[in-house]
Amino acid sequence: MNPTIRTYDHIASQFAERTWDIRLDRALDAFAHRLNANARVLDLGCGPGRDVARLRQRGFCVIGADLSMGMLGQARQRVGGALMCGDMRQIALPNASVDGVWLCASLLHLPREDAPGALAEMRRVMTTNRPLYIGVQMGEGEKWIEDEGARFFTYYQPDELIQILGSAGFDVIETWTTNDFSKKWINAIALAR
Repeated sequence: MNPTIRTYDHIASQFAERTWDIRLDRALDAFAHRLNANARVLDLGCGPGRDVARLRQRGFCVIGADLSMGMLGQARQRVGGALMCGDMRQIALPNASVDGVWLCASLLHLPREDAPGALAEMRRVMTTNRPLYIGVQMGEGEKWIEDEGARFFTYYQPDELIQILGSAGFDVIETWTTNDFSKKWINAIALAR
């Protein structure tokens, strides 16, 4: 098993408690603004389901997907509904089956070399001219962090993120940075071409 997944399985309940009240209103507003009522949304790397809950509160039909069974267990307890164990590199959904993809602090756990293929897979399952939200940590390189267990992180620069999104079939329409938990984050909204 991937050490990052093992770590998230182990810390799932503490992680859920620590992150549940975090509000991403700017990102949620920018994403929701580009969706119709009852839109089908896929939250990839949904963790304990915090953003699944916030997106459902806005009236969207949300599927949460994560590779950590511990995180999915937390999501089942906290939000229930449509949840699946799934890898963003091979999404078990048909072509053009969702209207939006929410990708908050998830892509950063993939090696950089896997990011283009994963983003192309997201584009495959999305309908045209609908939004992807992505949030990744700003920085350089890739590394393992040993804090609550081993977790792998890939860091991005804004221009690099825009380039790989473009190559995967997305047009970036908005980017901004935020500082959360002493880390700088790149946020982007991109529309599927």
